[in-house]
Formats: sequence, C-alpha cells, structure tokens
Amino acid sequence: MQCPQCGTELEAGSIYCTSCGQELQIVPDYDPLEELVIGQEQEQPPQDTKEQQNKERIQEEKPRKSLWHSKTFRNILILSVAIIAGFTVFLLGYYSMGRQSDYSYQLKKGTELAEAGQYEEALTYLKQAQSLQAEAEGADTEPLRMLAKAYGALGAKELAVECMKNAISIEASARAANYELEELYLEMMDLLNETKQTYLINEMIEGCEYDEIKEKLLPYRVEKPTCDMAEGTYNYYVMLELEAEYGAIYYTLDGTEPTKDSTRYEKPIELTEGENLLCAVAINKKGMVSEPLVRVYRLEFKYDPNMDKED
Repeated sequence: MQCPQCGTELEAGSIYCTSCGQELQIVPDYDPLEELVIGQEQEQPPQDTKEQQNKERIQEEKPRKSLWHSKTFRNILILSVAIIAGFTVFLLGYYSMGRQSDYSYQLKKGTELAEAGQYEEALTYLKQAQSLQAEAEGADTEPLRMLAKAYGALGAKELAVECMKNAISIEASARAANYELEELYLEMMDLLNETKQTYLINEMIEGCEYDEIKEKLLPYRVEKPTCDMAEGTYNYYVMLELEAEYGAIYYTLDGTEPTKDSTRYEKPIELTEGENLLCAVAINKKGMVSEPLVRVYRLEFKYDPNMDKED
C-alpha cells in the first residue's frame, strides 16, 4: 500500500502516511452502493403480496357495515313485512266476512247506531240483519222494528209503515195473538202519528183479526174534521161549523197547523172581512193528530149607494 501523496510504501491498514502525514482513504474491494441496492431488492416483498397487504389494510380502515345495512338482511326484512301485512289483511277480511254473516252482530250494531241517532249508518246493518233473518226464515221482528224507526226518523214514512206491517204479519203468522203482537200494533199507532199518517189508523184497526187487540186500538182512532161550508168567496158574513167524530178540534185562521196550544173549537167560527185561511185538526185522548182540514174563505162586502139613499 502506497501513500497517494508522496508514494511512501506503507503497512497495510495504516490510516496516515508516516512520511508526509497524509490521511489515507481505504477503498473497499466491493461497491457498497451495489450491495445496498442488491439488499433492498432482496428485502423487497413480491408485488402481489404488497398489493394484497394494501387491500387488507384498506379493508381494515373501512368501517364495517352494520346488520341493518346488509342487503340480505334488508331483503329478508322486507319479505317478512310483506308476509305479515298480507296475513293481517287476510285476517281482517275473514273477520269482516264473518261479521257480515253474523245476524246478532249486525242487529246489535244497527240498533246501537239507531239509538244514537245515526240512522243513515244504522240502515246498512239493519238491512243486513233483516236479510240474514229472511234467509234463515226466522220470526224475529226486531230488525223490522228498528228499520221502521230509522226510516221514520229519516222521513221515509211509506217504508217505515211497510216495515211495521211486515213485522206484524210475521209475528201473527208465527205466534198469533200475544203480547208481542199487541206491542207491534201499538208501535204502529205511534209511528202513524209521528209520520202524520193517522188516516191509516182505521185501516189498521179494521185489518186486525184479533178482537182483544182491536179493542185496545179503538181509542187511537182519529179523523179529519169536516166543515159545513165549502171554501170560496162570500159577500156576507159567514159562520163555520166544524165536526170530528173522534177527539177535540183545534184550529187557526192564518194557515198554520194547529196544536193543543191553538184555539179549541167550541162554537161556530165567525169569519172576518178579507181572507181567512182555516186549518183545523182533531186530537184524541191518546194524542193522535188527524190530517188537517185546510180551506180558504174570502169575505168581500161591496158598497151599495142605494143603501145611503134609503137612510
């Protein structure tokens, strides 16, 4: 080994030249950079393994999905809800169909609505109850009675009377004369009075085949009053005489329908000059009100100048 400065032969491993003091640089027989590069190449993991590690790291860094966000779970949940909803609809339909054919339920529901004054709603249930009753050929008159009440309250008086007539007919055919039949006849009397169809009372009494019941119906008779003079125009004073076979007569002269608070007829009615609108009814002890008698009378007195000359 020689000193690169002065060329003095030096011992191997010397750091400084013994002659000139020059610091020596030891040059290795191998290239450290090459070894470093080779070492890095040897330590570098395969590319596929690195990519896999990156994927795993990314997967670890991603937040894990909850069970709710799982697509499979959502599908199962949706299917379960659909099944439950379908089953619920089926049960409700089955239950509704069952009630639709349940006579007791339909009658009870209709009666409750009618008693609460909800007559329109009550009709649906009562009609269904009567339909079920007719199909079973039963003799329960309750649906018809409640239908009569509902129709009467709604102003369908003809339908109300028809229902009561059917109820009476069914009861008479099934059990003949009994307490229930008598009650039905009495309810018919009240219905005719409430719907202002008292002109049918005599017809109902005459059509009753049971003497005991007919006897109890006689006090309900009432007839429209009659008047001895036809309506029209008169040129002299007029006195009207009214008559009614059953009950007391009450009247007005302004066209309004009389009540028990109106003037009671006890003597001939003296009309006044001008237009007189007579309306008179008969009211019996049972409170039945007859059809009104309505007539118009006009009194016109013409002036006669000859009468002044005679004076």
